Amino acid sequence: MTMLTRSLLALSLGLLTTAATAQCSTLAITGTGLPGTTLQVDLTGSTANAIAFVVIGETQGSTTISLGSAGSLVLGLDAPFFPVPLGMASATGAVSRGFAVPSTATVGVDGFGQGLSLSFTFSMPTGGGMPTFGFSTCTSNVVPFHFGA
Repeated sequence: MTMLTRSLLALSLGLLTTAATAQCSTLAITGTGLPGTTLQVDLTGSTANAIAFVVIGETQGSTTISLGSAGSLVLGLDAPFFPVPLGMASATGAVSRGFAVPSTATVGVDGFGQGLSLSFTFSMPTGGGMPTFGFSTCTSNVVPFHFGA
């Protein structure tokens, strides 16, 4: 078996052992969202050192995204939606980011946000063997917000 074949096999087996989505964090979006103000997005309780996003959509609902052999990701938003990066969560699983609302924003938009964090693992087994790779997702509650006039 070649090294490439072993690596692909290890990656495939690792993906089979990944965790499915869990609602494990809390999202808060504060601020009026009026022109010239700041919307503050705070995600707490997510996985430590995970890559965090707030997923923005127009309506609440349910969307299931297949993750192949890793299961599925279920969001509390109807499509269409889009992810906005928040950054990397701290060692306590918290991340905050402010979004400035331009003073020239003349149109108002009401929407919903849901926190999403992604964490990746890579481990080498003790005593030899093939490394394993995995990832997990963590979603939050869905909260309403307003942006613009």
